[in-house]
Amino acid sequence: MLKEHIKGLGVISSLLAIAGLVLMFSSIFFGTSLGESWLLNQEDGVADTSQYMMVIETYKNNFVIAGSILFGVGLLTAILTYFTFLLYGIRKTTISPDNNN
Repeated sequence: MLKEHIKGLGVISSLLAIAGLVLMFSSIFFGTSLGESWLLNQEDGVADTSQYMMVIETYKNNFVIAGSILFGVGLLTAILTYFTFLLYGIRKTTISPDNNN
């Protein structure tokens, strides 16, 4: 049972870390795309340049922060899974012949 849990936590931690890295390194693309869609939703598609740049920076920062949180949680989960594996090892569930349950 513990072996399956360790494998599951390993997969989850890997996915979280990869998703976090993708969000962090793609934040410029995502922020610019969302900033352009914000600009198109403005009245007549016209906005102040400084306001447009602030919106893009805000979106980029949001993706960097979200990616950092996901990466940190994935890394923490991987570390805790590793130490759990070292501490408890892989236990095999065996039924003793004396147990009639």
